[in-house]
Amino acid sequence: MGDQVLLVAGGISVFQVVEVEGDHALVAPIQADAPGGYSFPARVAALVPVDTGSGE
Repeated sequence: MGDQVLLVAGGISVFQVVEVEGDHALVAPIQADAPGGYSFPARVAALVPVDTGSGE
């Protein structure tokens, strides 16, 4: 939990995993003031980890 993910490969909006239950995760936008920002369920298998590498 706490991992940052995209909903699709190449996505722009970043979400944080709040909770995982079975094959679904509760995700929330990391930008607290995002328009319409709220937590919602997503399939774990569909989530794409955010690349946190240094880019070197």
